[in-house]
Amino acid sequence: MAKPGTSFELLTKAIYEEILSTDGYETVSVEHDVKVLGRSGQLHQIDVYWEFKIAGLTHRVAVECKEYSNTVSVGKVRDFYGALEDIGNIHGVFVTTQGYQSGAITYAEHKNISLKVVSEPSQEDIDNHQGIKEIHFNINALCISNVEFIPEFDNEWLIKNTELKKGDTLEYSGMSNELKVLDVSYNLIGTLHDLGNKLSRTPENTRGLVHKQEFTEAFLFIPRSKYPPIKLKSIIFKYDTYTISTKSEMRFKLLAEAVLKDIITGETHLYKKQALQDDV
Repeated sequence: MAKPGTSFELLTKAIYEEILSTDGYETVSVEHDVKVLGRSGQLHQIDVYWEFKIAGLTHRVAVECKEYSNTVSVGKVRDFYGALEDIGNIHGVFVTTQGYQSGAITYAEHKNISLKVVSEPSQEDIDNHQGIKEIHFNINALCISNVEFIPEFDNEWLIKNTELKKGDTLEYSGMSNELKVLDVSYNLIGTLHDLGNKLSRTPENTRGLVHKQEFTEAFLFIPRSKYPPIKLKSIIFKYDTYTISTKSEMRFKLLAEAVLKDIITGETHLYKKQALQDDV
């Protein structure tokens, strides 16, 4: 059967695991309900305990957890200090739920014991950690429309490589993403759709723009055609530009399961903090 206060001790353990991970100590093992031998030979029960080494020095932390309905008295902090003094070379943290009497705070400051309170986050706690509350988007999308493709073929190549003669009509059809421009090795340079998408969107909101793209060694592949890819000299693009403007915003709300407050320094840590999009 779990002893009274175990769930609070485990919550405190989880909070410090999150803090250590955030501070870059992911590999530090935070333990619960540890027996630590004092210099007197007495075993001291520690609710939450961890240690780590930096530059060859061992740092040890003992956390005393008390889930009280009233504020902690100086006697409780004094008893905790007695265990810390017997163990030696260890930093003490006292964690409770309702706060501390003034004498306990004065004594803890004198003995360098950290005093913490775990509670549900207030709106003030949330606001202090909120960060970005909303983002406004003003988007101007520069677009093109009414794109017309006019290919200029190499007439000499046509006469030499097809049955077409001067004065004949070359008919072809296909979707813009089916008509492909190939290089001399028949590797894809891009479809007419691809090339059209690369057209300049400036000047904005202008009709009748013209762009000529010239090629040295390029061929137009026409689907379902009896002819091989036909050699190109250039493609003339005629098109219009226009602008689509939109505005939107996203709002965020911050949630957390608990807040750990330092009574002496005023520092706070929100446990399991997460920012969610607010649909309201």
